[in-house]
Amino acid sequence: MIIRFIATLGIAFSLSATAPQTARADAGEILGGAVVGGVIGYAIGKDQQRKQQARTTTRTTRTYRPGIPSTSQGAQTQTALNYFGYNAGRVDGQVGRGTRTAIERYQASMGYPVNGYDFQPYQYDFLNQAYYWATSGGQAATQLSGQPLLMAYRRQIQTGTTLAATPQVAAPATPVVTPQQPVVAPQSEAAPATSTTETASNSLPTLFSGGTARPSLANRCSAVMLQTSTNGGYTTLANMSDPDFALSEQFCLARSYAMARGEDLMQNIQGLTPDQVSAQCNSYGETLAPQVIALSLSSKADAETQMRKYALDTGLSPEDLAATSKVCLAFGYRQDNMNTAVGSALMLVAMGEPAYGELIGHHLREGFGVQERRDLSMQWYDASLSALDAGSQAVFLPSQSDRPQLLRAAMIQAQ
Repeated sequence: MIIRFIATLGIAFSLSATAPQTARADAGEILGGAVVGGVIGYAIGKDQQRKQQARTTTRTTRTYRPGIPSTSQGAQTQTALNYFGYNAGRVDGQVGRGTRTAIERYQASMGYPVNGYDFQPYQYDFLNQAYYWATSGGQAATQLSGQPLLMAYRRQIQTGTTLAATPQVAAPATPVVTPQQPVVAPQSEAAPATSTTETASNSLPTLFSGGTARPSLANRCSAVMLQTSTNGGYTTLANMSDPDFALSEQFCLARSYAMARGEDLMQNIQGLTPDQVSAQCNSYGETLAPQVIALSLSSKADAETQMRKYALDTGLSPEDLAATSKVCLAFGYRQDNMNTAVGSALMLVAMGEPAYGELIGHHLREGFGVQERRDLSMQWYDASLSALDAGSQAVFLPSQSDRPQLLRAAMIQAQ
């Protein structure tokens, strides 16, 4: 699976440098040539050894210690708490007394009810939104650290001035999409013509990567989490008074869950740094940009058919494309790269995981990464919820059995 994942990313990286028609025809040649000679050159052979060591450790651990369940959510909480100076101790995913004490310090500083055994989802989500923002450029922009950095983030959310920490990440994509030299020649005397060229060449990257024309999705979700905190928790079926806000909450919850899932999968990738995977996921998003654009112009059936045809043309297996898309979905959201995020979600639907269609419904409803089309969003909501009703696996907060009912009620009331 690891080799397949890297091969898939390598193909996407190679495809982004050529026209779509040529790239699709040559996908098999790229797999046999450029990828094997380049990306797969990384050291990836220790995966089986690592799994064997994990099995051995598990057997040894069971003989002398009753296990506290280790979870990725626990590890992410510990990582974020430590980052902001709350000292949760060693990051092992096991939520014990040290982690609960750190949670209580965090709750007290944020003005939440203090109870380390009751770590509400909105509290967890806000902490992790802040962590993603800080590590994606927020810390560098503010030159703060620890709790002052977290408080600065909250103040910016409250005032609506949160710094979008993604331009540094999205910038490398610009030469690929718009390679014209005038963009990088500000000293040119033909100022009006250069300005026009820059506006035209930058229009698509700005529209489909969360640009400056509107708040980024990361900032939007941070504001939603702050309002959820003020409300005392997430909207439920019993207390829903604003269906639009309820859908926004569920959008941001699904986004957080997708990021956490992708980071889990990243732990199984050997020999590639997060920055290297990130760069390849950005290129993966570029190859899917035409399909993302079509979402606002086509019915669900047409958009899905086109993506499935594109997937078949690559010559890759659904398993490979799904694994790649789950990781790139996380990176797309973390970096506010909407081509990568929306394109990955669409690919997952096309590969037979309809529950991810909920994300496309959210994007179309709120206009992040695509043109706002609430009429089309209902097709995606309906299809994903119908799939869940028919027994399809829930991919977002699967433990919350009433979540589909909440989504359906909010969807109907928001029409």
